[in-house]
Amino acid sequence: MNVSGALKSKKIIRSDFYLEQNNPNPFNKLTTIRFNLPYESKVTIVITNSYGKVVDKMISNLYDAGSYNLEFLGDGLPKGTYFCHVIADNFSDSREMELIK
Repeated sequence: MNVSGALKSKKIIRSDFYLEQNNPNPFNKLTTIRFNLPYESKVTIVITNSYGKVVDKMISNLYDAGSYNLEFLGDGLPKGTYFCHVIADNFSDSREMELIK
């Protein structure tokens, strides 16, 4: 699996923590994960399979307030259901992602 760095948008879109649904979903190879931080936070993003096994720890870094886009490349993974988990301070959320090939 490959991942590009989180790219910050130029403006804060929301004033709260938020994880959007990946786009596209279902995806074939590449999908974008978007999240928002209302203030500087340590962010951890992991991808798990439907059994809860971690297949990729995408990031675990400190980020400034803002909206971010992160690309996830599912090369090497079998088709199926995966989950994107975001943890930042007292916030955590997950989204279901469907990899098709």
